[in-house]
Amino acid sequence: MGYTHYFPGLTATACVIADARKIIAASPVTICGPDGQGLPILNEAKGIRLNGFEAAGEAYETFHLPGTKPPRYADMWTFCKTEQKPYDVVVTAILIAAAVREPRVAAEALGSDGDWKDWTDGVDLFEKAVRPLTEDEKIALELNVEAMRPSRSPYRPGA
Repeated sequence: MGYTHYFPGLTATACVIADARKIIAASPVTICGPDGQGLPILNEAKGIRLNGFEAAGEAYETFHLPGTKPPRYADMWTFCKTEQKPYDVVVTAILIAAAVREPRVAAEALGSDGDWKDWTDGVDLFEKAVRPLTEDEKIALELNVEAMRPSRSPYRPGA
């Protein structure tokens, strides 16, 4: 299966894209385009598309947070397997950015195969690049991530 983050309903709004630019700039890892090379895609129509650095063995699955233009296969872009590769820190930080901008959607949609402790580096990167999270935001994010652990995920057969 693989280490996966789930985010159906979250989108790359202009504010989330602005946050993503800050997150990528502050990131300790090399972030590339969807195929693990070139530049990431960050625009309101296409959304956010990025990956790790393929040549260094740090890429896995494309992270795609949809924008205003519906993706060709909408259900395909409701999760991302990162296998905890280095770019995972950027993925989690961007998901935090989207979640705090759309808390009602995040409460129903945001989840992960990992524990909240697996998101620590993403929280740190978000706070370094964008702003400190409030205690209420941290609690809500932790509850969202923990509530959709694999045994309860609606995206896994038999769950």
